[in-house]
Amino acid sequence: MQARVALYTVTFDDLEEQRLWDSSFSKYCKELCPYGADHKCDNRCNVDGEYGRLLHIWDQQGYLITFFSNQKKKLDTDRYGHISVQDAIRRHSFLLDEIRRAIATGDLESLFVPLHENPNKAVKWPNNKLKSKHYYNGFENWIRIYAVRFVEKDSGRINYIITGGGIKLVEKMSDFTPLQHEETKQEQVIQYLVDNGFTTRDSIETVII
Repeated sequence: MQARVALYTVTFDDLEEQRLWDSSFSKYCKELCPYGADHKCDNRCNVDGEYGRLLHIWDQQGYLITFFSNQKKKLDTDRYGHISVQDAIRRHSFLLDEIRRAIATGDLESLFVPLHENPNKAVKWPNNKLKSKHYYNGFENWIRIYAVRFVEKDSGRINYIITGGGIKLVEKMSDFTPLQHEETKQEQVIQYLVDNGFTTRDSIETVII
């Protein structure tokens, strides 16, 4: 019996573009990656696609220290409780465990929500990008897992394809350069699906956890 819901992730072969958009990832790759010390990186963090890459770097103290150190001003606000870098890392680890567990065991249709709430069909990608809006005891979840969603016409199976993710400490994606790139990655995946006949543009939604 075919599964009613399926989860995939996409692999982007060229991580150099990701490094250009994300300075924390670039520094991690050049100075902190355990594979890079002996010059045998070979993009090992990317072998399991974007979701695997995110789980890898979000588990690395070096990456998290770099990222949150660059975002101290945002952490030192009422929104995030004026927390330190170390407090942010502890909070992040908790959130990541919760997200990972939810994706592995949860109901994907309830986890992923539309990235854009505006149903206006004139919008380029109407109501079609997933983002996480979970809140945990006393603080906001800043982890975002982005995906695209489409339903197979013949089988009715709902497919979710993880296209990337980010740590969102800002109000809008356009306020933070690495998150701007996440929308570009979603559009690339959408175009690939349409060009190769997997689905039609009007049938694709962009979603987020």
